[in-house]
Amino acid sequence: MSVTLKDIAEALGISVTTVSRALTGQGRVSSETREKVISKALEMGYGVKVAPGSRDEHKHICIVFNSRLRSLSGDPFYGTVMVGVENECQKYGYKVFLQTISRPDDRTVWEMHQAVRLDGLIFVGADIFPGIVHQAIQSGIPAVLIDNWIPEMAVDAVVTDNRGGIMRLVNYLVSLGHERIGWIGGPLSHRSLQERYDGYRAALREHGITHQRDWTWVHSEAGPQVDQGRVGMEALLARGMPITAVVTDNDSTALGVLQACAHAGVRVPDDLSLVGFDNVELSQFVNPPLTTVHIPKQRMGAIAARRLHELMEGRDADVTLKITLGTDLIIRQSVQQPKMEK
Repeated sequence: MSVTLKDIAEALGISVTTVSRALTGQGRVSSETREKVISKALEMGYGVKVAPGSRDEHKHICIVFNSRLRSLSGDPFYGTVMVGVENECQKYGYKVFLQTISRPDDRTVWEMHQAVRLDGLIFVGADIFPGIVHQAIQSGIPAVLIDNWIPEMAVDAVVTDNRGGIMRLVNYLVSLGHERIGWIGGPLSHRSLQERYDGYRAALREHGITHQRDWTWVHSEAGPQVDQGRVGMEALLARGMPITAVVTDNDSTALGVLQACAHAGVRVPDDLSLVGFDNVELSQFVNPPLTTVHIPKQRMGAIAARRLHELMEGRDADVTLKITLGTDLIIRQSVQQPKMEK
């Protein structure tokens, strides 16, 4: 069933007349209302064609992310990143849109571009479809990736030292006497998660520890991270838990591990030491508080928005930048020395 002006009006709680004025550019309507109407119309699948001259003086930025995330604001990691993006965009007076994509041939970003003429794009997350990024490059729209890097494309990126951060975690565990150190994470199709897994294995090698298959659980597909942590830990428990510590590739996965341990009567850290990655806000409030790696998430968003601003202004636009942010080890109560070698 096709979307009507009445549907859009009811969704926004405004009159049909106001919706019509916003979409046609005829009659008086504020720029803020116009953009709300356009955004809602695109979201609902209404074919939008904005009349010439109806665009306001503000530049328009679209933040694009995979629909798997559902909501950036509700995500414990990307929600904080977005605060940095939005705060920085406000400094420049930019209007910011959010747009999800669900498949490689998704056209919603380009429909929005036709409607409001996007001046810049920020692609968030590891599961952005490369083809859509390529289309942005081809169209000449300045773009920046966050928490992702596509080396075969000339597109700027703001990322984290994933490999180094994980190696610091493993080094810390080894310094306490742990040698049987497990891993739960994935999927490795996500570049940032692959880098973290590579860091885990590299750190074991540096300490002369032979990696054992029974120590790891790597998910092949993306899914709710808490669920993945729980499933992974249940699998290690089914193998007799041949480890004294486990590294997870993010804090949400670590929360799932805690759930599985609680259900099985495994005490953290008495029976098993546990570490996460990202230092999301909840990690300090769980029981026990989680040892993790801090990523400057808000600064990541701000730096990405600042770099996009430079590209839009033509500053250093002829150089593709990969900006890598350092990490900090956050030591809390989820880790202790192993009681005995198992």
